[in-house]
Amino acid sequence: MPSEETRRLLKLFGIAVTDLEVAVAKGAAKDGLASALAEVDKRLREVQELIERLRARAR
Repeated sequence: MPSEETRRLLKLFGIAVTDLEVAVAKGAAKDGLASALAEVDKRLREVQELIERLRARAR
């Protein structure tokens, strides 16, 4: 069963990706896109770290 941490991380990642999609669709300025991309990158790293922790536990 997924933990609350997993749910939280995936929710935040999904929000970041959706915000990036909106920024792209609206033709946001470069700084707005850069900010949205930075947030996606941050959230993706968090998800990747979670996956690595789960892999380590599975070994």
